[in-house]
Amino acid sequence: MLREQLHVSVCQIKTYLICPRKYELSYVRGIEPAFIPVPLVFGSAFHAALGHYYLKLQETRCGPPLEAVVQAFVDQWNVTTTGPVPLREEDGPADHLDRAAQMLAVFHAHAKASPPAKVDAVELPFSIELHDPDSGDPLEEKLVGAMDLVTVKGKKRTVVEFKTAAKRWSRDQVAFDLQLTAYRLAARQLDLGDVGLRLEVFTKTAKPAVQVEELRRGPADEEDLLRTVASVLRAVDVGAFHRVRGWACRGCVRMQLGWGSSAAASGKSRRCFF
Repeated sequence: MLREQLHVSVCQIKTYLICPRKYELSYVRGIEPAFIPVPLVFGSAFHAALGHYYLKLQETRCGPPLEAVVQAFVDQWNVTTTGPVPLREEDGPADHLDRAAQMLAVFHAHAKASPPAKVDAVELPFSIELHDPDSGDPLEEKLVGAMDLVTVKGKKRTVVEFKTAAKRWSRDQVAFDLQLTAYRLAARQLDLGDVGLRLEVFTKTAKPAVQVEELRRGPADEEDLLRTVASVLRAVDVGAFHRVRGWACRGCVRMQLGWGSSAAASGKSRRCFF
């Protein structure tokens, strides 16, 4: 429901920063993807499994067994892989279910060893107002998203973001990622207070591991986020949708459409409704 209004998300902003042409095809024209990259399906199923764990922990104060968490992954995986859009492997065939089971075993042991004092929310949706950093005027779009996990200890809440990745995140990735900054901004508007921020990256390495980062974000980070969002939206408004050729092209689900594509525009504002 939150996405039925004029909105923007961190994912959309990241898409534009990687390739404005992909943003146009995805969010302006609403072109259906030719395929779904396996890492995207894997990440979604992994999030579903972790969501299942923490929902059960919230309900019963006792997390479910590893087998149930793995089954939650399999259920979500089967829903996506049996759909009409084909999957595409990026690095050759692999036993994704076996890899998921190994990574979830790492997660399960990690979660059991450091349980939160209390699970406050799982996949907490938000829609917040954004303001132009120079004029202070509200933007047309709401920033929408969902926090993977919110825990609480005493009066202090912590927002946790889960990621799957081929390897550990670099220091720059951790320092400059926009997602956690958006959570800090949203948490304040949702009256969650000055929240702590934690990033947990589960790696797909030969020996899966979890990278835990306790992050700090401040007013300067929030201003940087707002300026980035406002800049991207101004570029979208004037139709600046150039291609960026590079590493992302290999896995682009819409790159088969050339400049002369006959795909009709949606007829809606360039500002995203999709």
